[in-house]
Amino acid sequence: MKQIRLANRYAKALFELALEQQNIETVAKDMQLVNDVIVENRELTLLLKSPVVKVNKKIAVFKSLFEKNIDKLSLQFLWLLAKNGREDTIPQVAEALLNIYNDYRGITDAWLTTAGDLEKDAKTAILNMLKKLSGKEVQLHEYVNADLLGGFVVKLGDYQYDASTKTLIKRLKENIKNNLVVAGK
Repeated sequence: MKQIRLANRYAKALFELALEQQNIETVAKDMQLVNDVIVENRELTLLLKSPVVKVNKKIAVFKSLFEKNIDKLSLQFLWLLAKNGREDTIPQVAEALLNIYNDYRGITDAWLTTAGDLEKDAKTAILNMLKKLSGKEVQLHEYVNADLLGGFVVKLGDYQYDASTKTLIKRLKENIKNNLVVAGK
């Protein structure tokens, strides 16, 4: 919890500075790139968390990986985090910045999990419902999970709607079981 609050503070500071410099789109793209590279590279994640590796070495790694690919402000921010001993929070800071940026742009994330490919009309209807519910533009992340058997599960912020066949069957079994217990008394 403490690390999340810390990441949010750093992200907010970077966001405000980038906004002030009219560079927020570039910085948001940079943080997405940095986050993607770290998340996809286990060795880099371990390096960032390692107390044995010196800060200068970590900064050299950032420089070699990102210097030609990201804006100067973003690179300096990574160096600042490393110098302050906060390099292990970079993925959380990047994610927090992207959340702040999306909120600023009026965009929210939603996750849609289906048992198989969803028809275009059904997907459009779900997307429209989510837009109406959130009052924002919705960035939909889609996943397929055959274990659902049918239907879908959608998550938007703290809201989750489970219309999967698997859950419906589970509820039906519980209902039958509860009714049989009551009838047997």
